[in-house]
Amino acid sequence: MIDHADVVVVGAGGLGAATAFHLAKRGDLSVALLDKHAIGSQTSPRAAGMVSCLRKSDLMITLIKRACQQIERFTEETGQPLDWVLSGSLKVARRSQDAEVLAADRQRGRRMGLDVEQITAAEAHRLNPFLQTQGVEAVLRIGDDRYFNPAQVAVGFAVAAQAWGAALLPNTDVTRVDIERDAVVGVQTTWGTIRASVLVDAAGAWTRQVAEASGIRVPLVPTRLQLIVTEPQAGVRADLPMVRIMDAAVYMRPCEGGLLWGVYEEEPRFFDMNAFPSDFDVKDLPLDAAVLRAAAEEVRAQLPVLRVAKARELRGGLPTMTADGQHILGPSPALRGFYFASGCNVAGLSIAPAVGEALAMWIAEGQPPTDLSPLSVARFRDASWPEDQLRKEAAWQYRHFYGAV
Repeated sequence: MIDHADVVVVGAGGLGAATAFHLAKRGDLSVALLDKHAIGSQTSPRAAGMVSCLRKSDLMITLIKRACQQIERFTEETGQPLDWVLSGSLKVARRSQDAEVLAADRQRGRRMGLDVEQITAAEAHRLNPFLQTQGVEAVLRIGDDRYFNPAQVAVGFAVAAQAWGAALLPNTDVTRVDIERDAVVGVQTTWGTIRASVLVDAAGAWTRQVAEASGIRVPLVPTRLQLIVTEPQAGVRADLPMVRIMDAAVYMRPCEGGLLWGVYEEEPRFFDMNAFPSDFDVKDLPLDAAVLRAAAEEVRAQLPVLRVAKARELRGGLPTMTADGQHILGPSPALRGFYFASGCNVAGLSIAPAVGEALAMWIAEGQPPTDLSPLSVARFRDASWPEDQLRKEAAWQYRHFYGAV
């Protein structure tokens, strides 16, 4: 156990581990990476591992393009393995109003330098024979999209951070944040006190608990995400483009000879982490396969394979959703030295390399490499966000992640 660090990062998922790595690599700050469980063991390894480059804003596209560059150089920079495939993806509209959204997506993607083109349903079927053409109104091919092994990201960044001198402290829970004169001065943990002037709240599903220990309310809610990995299927190749069906919010990609698929359901399950016992682990999250069976039925005309492929694994995680569907990144205006890296909105792991890099620069140099103010927690300052309203807005953002009207 250590007793001081320049920066304490709470949460060793993708966002926290990436931040710790980029801070440690700078060499001018001492860093401690804490997690109440094993390093990289909670929601991050249970993610889908899909990288969607065509985001809803120029800022997010800029960040994800930078993240893609880092994914490509991950092993070179960290010395750790990362299996990834540049598969591209097919974004599918089944309704005319969603086809209009795809047209706008195409224009934005072209303007931001992405490899995007509208293709016919027949061409989409040729690229991925598991996608059938019935009921397909329009398809956008996004050549920059890729997928990776989600279990390798957080652990890889954490191990690399340790190699650069960061202290890894698994099974270490933060019980209180010490504050003096509206500034962070340390944290109390289950193993003792760590003095520090900077704390990064990257605690994932436990973000609110860490923030509230500092007197800060942050409007996000842990939301259950479920997916299935099927048994191997004839015809599955690693380079088959991923498929996203907009209005159904169903996604599918190759995975170890089978298919990984899931859904952003219309009525997601939200959780209050205070309702769980203190030793709750995300692997024990209650799951409901019926939700996935209903989603498979909803897209039976386009992805009939999902109804018949046998499940090899059912897994779930707890990403955090915000009321506006945007991340929460950067310093808290209420408390000096307190930074957020949360509100992943089911897209945190893929963008973690760029977020960690930007946050490390922000902490060390006083400003990020690009303007991240639209993602500041300060945007919620004038909203009280009652819990029922937060959950209503978060549910809408969850279901409409693909931009369906």
